[in-house]
Amino acid sequence: MKNNYQALCLILGCSMGMICSSTQAQVSKNQVVQIQAVSTGNNQIILKWPSEPTFTGNYLVYSRNGAEDSIGQFQLQTTLSGSQSQYIIDNHPNQKEYLIAKSLNNQTQALGYIWVGNKYRAKFKKGHVILLVDSTLNSDLKSEINTYKLDLIGSGWKVTTIVAKKSSSPEKIKDQIKSVYDNSNPKPKTLFILGHVAVPYSGYFSATGSRVPPDGHIEGSGNHTGAWPADLYYGDFTGFWTDYIVECTTGQSSRLHNLPKDGKFDQSTVPGYVELEIGRADFSNLTAFSDNEVELTRDYLNRLHEFKSGRLSFSLRALIDDNFTSLNLASTGYQNFPCFVGLDSVFNDRDYFTSQNAASYLWSYGCGAGSFTSCNGIGATSNFVNSRGNFKNAFTLLAGSFFGDWDVNNNFLRSSLAAGSLATAWGGIPKWYFHHMGLGKHIGYAAKLTQNNEDEYFNGQFNQSSKGVFIELLGDPTLPMLPVNMVENVKIQSINGNVRITWNHAKKRGVYYIYRIDTINYNYELINQGCGGVSSTTDSFILDECNFKSGNYLYGVGVEILEQTGSGTFFNHSMLAMGEIKHTNSLIDNHLDLTLSPNPTNGMIRLNSQNVFEIESIRLYNTTGNLVREFNPEEYSSEISNEYNLSLGNQPSGLYFIQINTSQGVHNFELIIN
Repeated sequence: MKNNYQALCLILGCSMGMICSSTQAQVSKNQVVQIQAVSTGNNQIILKWPSEPTFTGNYLVYSRNGAEDSIGQFQLQTTLSGSQSQYIIDNHPNQKEYLIAKSLNNQTQALGYIWVGNKYRAKFKKGHVILLVDSTLNSDLKSEINTYKLDLIGSGWKVTTIVAKKSSSPEKIKDQIKSVYDNSNPKPKTLFILGHVAVPYSGYFSATGSRVPPDGHIEGSGNHTGAWPADLYYGDFTGFWTDYIVECTTGQSSRLHNLPKDGKFDQSTVPGYVELEIGRADFSNLTAFSDNEVELTRDYLNRLHEFKSGRLSFSLRALIDDNFTSLNLASTGYQNFPCFVGLDSVFNDRDYFTSQNAASYLWSYGCGAGSFTSCNGIGATSNFVNSRGNFKNAFTLLAGSFFGDWDVNNNFLRSSLAAGSLATAWGGIPKWYFHHMGLGKHIGYAAKLTQNNEDEYFNGQFNQSSKGVFIELLGDPTLPMLPVNMVENVKIQSINGNVRITWNHAKKRGVYYIYRIDTINYNYELINQGCGGVSSTTDSFILDECNFKSGNYLYGVGVEILEQTGSGTFFNHSMLAMGEIKHTNSLIDNHLDLTLSPNPTNGMIRLNSQNVFEIESIRLYNTTGNLVREFNPEEYSSEISNEYNLSLGNQPSGLYFIQINTSQGVHNFELIIN
């Protein structure tokens, strides 16, 4: 996407002070086209944005395939007059991404992005996540960490855990991560760092360095120079990170000083490509809070569980408290929030703490002149301390000087997680793009997209911040935006060779999907009703008649509902309510009155019964429980009483199962076809 779209971004501006709008009162709002998608039914989608009846320019609407596996280039779809404030698309596909540019006299005034869904359905399997745990937390929080890992499995993730010692260097930890990455199938896509695992530092942020500090505080003006925390190091496997060039000791703290061979890296930008979606939840050195690191982490993990299970919810509205109205910082909020909650539910006239202590908000944004522990016009770390337990927010974005450098005591940004938020980021330096979360993507997808973004999306270029090593998501990267209430009271029983699963209806009634889960091979096998029937139900029970082998099994029940957000509609799947069962099947039972031979077979088998009883049906299944062939017993009976000769046809070689339904019950046999 290096064509006319790139030109749009260049025209909009690339420095802290450049403003294309004629009005500086709300620069961030003026430089964004806020977009909402409305589904009207009949596969029609309407893109809407705020009306400006007197605007004499144009709106240019671009679109592209927006799925993560096949993103293409934005292509111009139409040009609309400036007085228009909507674009109607009939027969909209299940997903598409749009860019709308506001233009006047061939100068781009504003840009907006949205990923639009029309009954979009994502894959349930999310991928492979590495859980990197601080060893000092691993034993104290064993139960909570185990619950977190089960929740990942129930959300479609494969989990690998690495326990890191306090003494381990970033290089050693990265070697452990890379080893898992290189030797896993599927390869990990996400990394969640839990605790104060070694923090990589990198950069030559200085007036004379490779870049100025991202908050602008050069020597003589705050001295926030040198190296900054750089968790991105853990996810870049292609770039060359060095530690023998930079000499910078002008930073106000020795923590930021960067010298050759001191363990801090030289790079100010990511030298390669961030392969992993990285997030960190670190509650160390938050001494302003009464609880210690262990208890703050425990509380956070418990809130994650409540949120992902659908029991902790937030109102579908967003708040923007912009105290930098002359700078393009809060555009991160104006860009993303309408895609989630709609245009009419984004409020920019409310106080950050007062509002979120009084009522809940799914998203919020606050910015102002900052320090390590405060943000002018917003509040201080002490406000988060005093609001703990009453701060009603899921996702908050904050921007201001210093607190983007999060590895300090009582850091303002991290304190939001201790108070009640689930994820946060230094939003606006550079611009972040979360808009894919409107159709169910997890927040780590937005983090990786933003970290690698150079010219894929307009990045704001505040202090040349794009691809900076400091870009960090604080919180669980696997978080979705709108979890669905789980089903409850799942009961699993092994009865007469079958597995019966029952549950209580979910709070929001929808379609239920039942999975047989293999955590070792990362397989979620949908259970069909009646073997080979539909793989979903609106009932609250199902019988798995195709679990042919005795053993221990893990089952999960999830509900799927059609969700409507500011990005259109998508099918939203709950976390699975799971349970284990020790299953016994009559498959291999020497006391059966039925014999089957030869086994293995080349295609002909003889079925014989010792006693006289009626055989009602004979069915052949493959190992996934799909019906391959059904035999009418009357057509295959031989002249010998109670004997049946079956021709299997040209079935591929492999393992199969024969199910015999008789007047005395159902019997199953393993069958090998050579």
